[in-house]
Amino acid sequence: LTPEQMAEVNDKVKDMSADEMGQMMEQMQNMGPEQEKRMREMGVDPNMMKQSLKMMKDNPMMMKAAQAMMSRMSPEQMLQASQNAQKQMANMSEADKQKALDDLKKGL
Repeated sequence: LTPEQMAEVNDKVKDMSADEMGQMMEQMQNMGPEQEKRMREMGVDPNMMKQSLKMMKDNPMMMKAAQAMMSRMSPEQMLQASQNAQKQMANMSEADKQKALDDLKKGL
């Protein structure tokens, strides 16, 4: 995403209601092949994203915590956090990714 797009996302996240967050997550859960391809091109694993979104959907407290954290971040911080996560995930095996998700789920 461009810095302008990140700023727009940042502003939208700060103002989203729980229902709007749920709708956004639902849309991301139902991505088509083209959207998944774009995510992979950005270094994001669509399956990992879907699993993370499912965990947030199943645990409203986790969703609120993520939204609260993002609402306090500048667009630059959101971009940096996204890039760091993508770099870290790029070096993970599927087993490592699943373990990270399982650990996150246990920590809730």
